[in-house]
Amino acid sequence: MTTKFGLQKTLLLGVASILSFACTAQKTTITLAELPAAAQSFVKANFPNQATSYIIKDKDFTETEYELKFTGGAEVEFDEKGNWKEVDANRSTMPATVLPKAIADYNAAHYKGLLVEKIEKKHWGYKLEFTNDLELEFDNSGKFLRIDD
Repeated sequence: MTTKFGLQKTLLLGVASILSFACTAQKTTITLAELPAAAQSFVKANFPNQATSYIIKDKDFTETEYELKFTGGAEVEFDEKGNWKEVDANRSTMPATVLPKAIADYNAAHYKGLLVEKIEKKHWGYKLEFTNDLELEFDNSGKFLRIDD
């Protein structure tokens, strides 16, 4: 009987611990000036004439991320240090300056005329999506790997 009670008590404490960690997650609205310096530089270099709709700082017990949306619809996600993780033009034109040079060169040579809608940084490289939903994958140096289907 005491074993069953001890197991229930342990389980209850475990659930309470998980819930307390989940409750520490905080989303707050911030200004452009409150973004990490790298994120501010990225915005100034790639979206100089775009006004921000909102910027959210999403902080939990393991990491901090930033979500920025422009009034034109484009969205950018940054990590804690201000490095971009994802840029989504949301059916509008992505600035060519966002793409790493090797990827931009590959696209110009093989997919001329297609507009890039989204790029994501992954641990293995980059995932790129055109407005026609074609997706390409590149390694960390920008070398083409495959068409993602």
